[in-house]
Amino acid sequence: MIHSAVLVRPPRRDSDDNIQAVYTEERALEGSIRIRCHHFLFVTLRCTDIRRLYDVFATVKHLACVGSLEQLYAFDYRSDTADDAKAMEYYAHAEFRRMGVGVAGGVGQHWRVSEINREFQLCATYPPVVAIPTRISDTTLTYAARYRSKARLPVLSYLHPNGASMTRSSQPMVGLKQARSVQDEKLVEAIVATSEPTGMMPRFRNERNNIIIDARPTTNAVVNRAIDAGSENMDHYRQCRKVYLGIDNIHVMRDALNRLAEAAVDAADVSATASDLGNAEPAGMMAQIQSSRSSWL
Repeated sequence: MIHSAVLVRPPRRDSDDNIQAVYTEERALEGSIRIRCHHFLFVTLRCTDIRRLYDVFATVKHLACVGSLEQLYAFDYRSDTADDAKAMEYYAHAEFRRMGVGVAGGVGQHWRVSEINREFQLCATYPPVVAIPTRISDTTLTYAARYRSKARLPVLSYLHPNGASMTRSSQPMVGLKQARSVQDEKLVEAIVATSEPTGMMPRFRNERNNIIIDARPTTNAVVNRAIDAGSENMDHYRQCRKVYLGIDNIHVMRDALNRLAEAAVDAADVSATASDLGNAEPAGMMAQIQSSRSSWL
């Protein structure tokens, strides 16, 4: 998918009488279209014919700026063979089964598959099928979802062969009054207990090997309490500890990513000039990356 397309016009040389601008054949070779894709693929199209260059740019612009979702390439793509199309399909049940979810005697025996989000009635941004601990009922999930932003409750993302799991969720709706949810706490506790052979949390254990990772800076998490959000109160989550990664919000990170991409184009000399890139600050970008990594590595 195209992120941006830039038309680099050939340099202009005025005629002797300064009445009109002409393009020499030598200069016309420098005209190009620089295309940046969302997956960091950079394509440069060069053309010796300036009129054709403008026509190609107009075509790219027309195809990239669609009027509806149905005009996107994903809706128009047709596989050459049925085998290719089948290989690209994703089956949630098969993927969970591959990880061992619900397999008796395996590392995923304390997990089960739930279709509570069928028709996306519980959470609009979660898939219809989710994996949760066997101890947790769908009714408990319904109440736990109310405590999470946009109902993104903790669900399984990855199950390691050693029994350790990675789950994801949105921020809890704590607020200034330090609200809590017993159902959410039981869900997190059940997730932690899935790595135990019995599927139950040991009564006596002081180690906190289970980590709740908050990707935001601490300040952002605290400030969000003013909008009835925030972060988990660790007094209510047994045998867990919390770590803040210190990653800035999406707007800051997107701007930093764009600057890094622009700096990469400039370094590779892909038809880029300093005037095209603007005031890019790759040094500041690298400092941002280093600052974020040093806070959690």
